Amino acid sequence: GCGCCGRGNVVSIKQFNGEWVAREDRVRFRFNTSEDEDYSFWLTRRIVQGLIAGAQHTAVKTLEKTHAPVVAQAVQAFQQQAVAQQANFQQNYEAAKQQPLGDEPLLVIGLVIQQQDDQTSVEFQLSSGQSVHIQMQQHVVQVMVTLLNKLQETAQWGVGFEPAPPAVEVAAPTQTLMH
Repeated sequence: GCGCCGRGNVVSIKQFNGEWVAREDRVRFRFNTSEDEDYSFWLTRRIVQGLIAGAQHTAVKTLEKTHAPVVAQAVQAFQQQAVAQQANFQQNYEAAKQQPLGDEPLLVIGLVIQQQDDQTSVEFQLSSGQSVHIQMQQHVVQVMVTLLNKLQETAQWGVGFEPAPPAVEVAAPTQTLMH
């Protein structure tokens, strides 16, 4: 890297796909950008867990600005469910022409997830010492996490979505009837 700005590459995702590779017991995650660049990473179970938990956490934190925490959690779970039902992973992934980091998947060894307004930025820290920053709108993050959740289910890693909190109900206290 050039090291002039010290931020690594900041890229915005156009399309992504992922597959669990049994032989490696890792998820191969690929995406291309509007600049026609293609990136390919290996995600371990730990990194997938971090991405899913981190994305859920930032989504809830964002919603907490406008909702009570319990409600924020329920709304986030509901949105995530809606995305999971609509997400279409059948679309053909088009490989981009340029591969700035080469054509072999690079191992992701660390993550930094930050929320800025309606953008989530994820920094993938690579075993090569490089890092790649991705910026995504909230709904893109949810689709990505839905994909990762499906893949970890296939892999039977058990690091999927935290279950939604039970429905928020405000009920009158129950009265015990005396006979």
